[in-house]
Parts: sequence; structure tokens; C-alpha cells
Amino acid sequence: MCAIGESEPMPLGGGRLQHPEHPEFSASNSPQWVRLIQSEDGSLSILITSLFLLTILLSFAIIDISGAYLAKRELINSGEAAISRAAHQIDLNRYYSGDRVQAGSNSNGPIYLIPIDCQAAAATFDSEVSRISLHGSGVNISQFSCEGDLLRVTLQSQIPPILRLPLLHGSVMNGLLTISATLTASNPIAN
Repeated sequence: MCAIGESEPMPLGGGRLQHPEHPEFSASNSPQWVRLIQSEDGSLSILITSLFLLTILLSFAIIDISGAYLAKRELINSGEAAISRAAHQIDLNRYYSGDRVQAGSNSNGPIYLIPIDCQAAAATFDSEVSRISLHGSGVNISQFSCEGDLLRVTLQSQIPPILRLPLLHGSVMNGLLTISATLTASNPIAN
């Protein structure tokens, strides 16, 4: 019992504040959906489910990124083999006439670049690239330049992602990934 002028103690943690002018906000008068939203029952389950779905989505993204990285390494390895073979197409007229470009020097003397037959190198490189398959997709030559002593190429391929999600049809995770690599080659020789 309370004496006059004293107030009743508030219950610890269980009491809800009600606005005296708006009785429709009291827990007993509010609709069921409002009470359901205000209730904290099951909030941990929603949080755990959301974090689980986020973890799964991030795992898919990481798998696709690592797959793209491995595809790029495979494209570089295949391209290096092709450009190396193309760089061995020597321009014999320039080579035997002594028309060579000095690329630098080391302790043994100057280093020269062996001249490359650009037409033969282009044909050889095109032939080698036509045999390369990257994850079931072909490889395209997006740039080829031959400066007489140096080959520079850019290869490009579009590969499907490792994991396709049927629920996210048309999203970034289901589109083709574009992989490209730029390679150079020359034939240095020391005197």
C-alpha cells in the first residue's frame, strides 16, 4: 500500500509505457500484427537465418572469384606457350644482314633482340590460339602488334561462372565472366 503522495513502484523490466491520452496504443487494445511486431520472440532466429544466407551468398561469390582467377592463370599459361612459339618465327634476312636492335647489356657484353617475321608470327599465333579452349569457351585475340623485335598480344575469353544460381536468373552471378591477359615476347641473344 502506498501513502498519499507516494507513487507505486515500477515493475522491473516487464512494464510497458502507455500514453494516457492514446489508449489505443496499449498492448491489450492493439491489433495482433502490431503486438507480433513489438514482440521480441524469434528475433534471434531471424538474425541467424539472415547471417546464414549472407554467408552462403558470399561463399558463392568467393568461389566465382577464385574460379575467374584460375581461369586467368590458365589463359596466361596457354597464351605464353602460343606467343613463345610465334616469337620463334625469325626474319632470316634481317638476322643474317646484322640488322639487330640492342636491348641492353650485361657483364658479358651487349644483348640484342633477334628480328621476328611478323607475318609468320601472326599466322603461327593465330593457329596456336585457335586450339586453346578455356572452360569450354574459345579464346579471342583482341590485340596483336609486332614491332619487328617484340610481340605484344591481348587475349580475351568469356567463361561461365562456376556456380549458377537459378533463383538469381539474369543477375551478375549468372552472366559470363570476361577474362583478358596481355602478353609480350621477344628473343634476346647475347654476343
